[in-house]
Parts: sequence; structure tokens; C-alpha cells
Amino acid sequence: MGGLTDVRQFFRFFGVSVVGVIADYTLALFLADQLSVGSLLATSLGYILGTVVSYLGHSIFSFEHTGKETVSLDGYVKYFFSTILSLLVRLIAVGLLEYVLVFPFWFTLLLAIGLSFVTSYVVSTLWVFRKV
Repeated sequence: MGGLTDVRQFFRFFGVSVVGVIADYTLALFLADQLSVGSLLATSLGYILGTVVSYLGHSIFSFEHTGKETVSLDGYVKYFFSTILSLLVRLIAVGLLEYVLVFPFWFTLLLAIGLSFVTSYVVSTLWVFRKV
């Protein structure tokens, strides 16, 4: 178990990712709305919190062969760069899909988010949280 075809692992990964996105979104909104932090800084700080929450959740919950004892700065840096790769996939997908297809933006964005999530799952499973 523990590979790309592990359905339980996939759904644990999905659940943790949702919690990370909620943390990201909540902090960004709080900083911007309640503390008048600029939107770019609030978005960036929310994103960083989301990656920390997701990394810890994936380390402790998503992958059966990892746990609190495997959490490390190196692991977080790997995970952070994997999220940047996922973001690039999302941006490229939006650009290409808008250029090639005539779907409404909301649909294009959903497709791109799906592609970036799959990218994140594959890179996390095969590289960041790889079972050694």
C-alpha cells in the first residue's frame, strides 16, 4: 500500500488538502479584512500557513509510513516546492484551456484546480513523502 493507487491514502490526502485550503483562506481574509494587511501580503501569508498545515497533516495523517517523527524542515521545503509546481500546472492549464476551449472561466478553473491537485498528489506521493 501507499502508492498512487491507494484509494484510502488519496482521500486522506484530499481531506488534509481541504483543511490546508481553509486555513489559507481564513488567514488571508482575516489579515486583509480585520487587520487591513495588503491583499498580496495577506494572500502570501495565507498560502504559507496553508502549506504548513497541509505538510503537517500529510506527514501525520495522509501517508501511513510517515508520522510526527518524519516531520522536518527538509521535508517542508520539498513540499513547498511541490505546491509551487502545482500552482504552475494550474496557471498553465488555465492559460491553455482558455486559449483552446470556449468554456466559462469557472469551469476552466475547476479543470485546472483538478489538474493541479492531481499533480500535487503525484509529486507528494512519489517525491515528498516517498516511502524509502
